[in-house]
Amino acid sequence: YFVFEGKHTGIPFAGVPATGKTVKFSLMMLLRIADGKIIEHRSHVDVHDVLRQLGVN
Repeated sequence: YFVFEGKHTGIPFAGVPATGKTVKFSLMMLLRIADGKIIEHRSHVDVHDVLRQLGVN
């Protein structure tokens, strides 16, 4: 589980050009490991929450 905070600059996010707004969101990551190697990777981020912070929704 990670929490990220930063300013939306540079490349577009979900088609939204850089806004210069600060956003904060969490990312949950699940890894399945077998024989010391990652064999499956899943992650979840609430994209709608990020878009709301950018003023899109």
